[in-house]
Amino acid sequence: MNIQYKKLTYGGTRSNKPNKIIVHSMGENINNNGDVYDAVEWLRYLKLSAHALILPDGDVIRCRDDNNRAWHARGYNMDSLGVEFLVPGIHDYGSFLNMIKTDWVSDEQYASGIELLNQWIDSQNIETIARHSDVSPGRKVDPGDGFRWDWFVDQLKQSNWSKWETDNE
Repeated sequence: MNIQYKKLTYGGTRSNKPNKIIVHSMGENINNNGDVYDAVEWLRYLKLSAHALILPDGDVIRCRDDNNRAWHARGYNMDSLGVEFLVPGIHDYGSFLNMIKTDWVSDEQYASGIELLNQWIDSQNIETIARHSDVSPGRKVDPGDGFRWDWFVDQLKQSNWSKWETDNE
């Protein structure tokens, strides 16, 4: 897993005591009325953040330290780690919503995601792993039906951890 660091300051300075992980998705590049932003630039533009982004090639961009809050999931920022799986290509909101209904996640992204989440599980007091759509139903749909959630959870459980539950079990 290749890691890059691109700091995002949004999330405040208060410490984070994570006990859950929230899995998100967003476009690798976002088309906003003809202006194209990469994912980090887009989060910065929106004054949001995540702890990590996973690119389609499996590289990871770390944006916030694990012990700092990130603004990624309304109502869950004080006690969670947020990871964004990036949907390949350039997307407006409509094309993003269509894409996450398909089998869009690369094998490299799944592998890096499993490795990263296992690191968090080993280093933090994680009790729950949830999709953004689980913690904000009706408002959020990511990471989408194209994210093989049950398979992903099974891989995490098989690799080293079975004490936790997902929000959708």
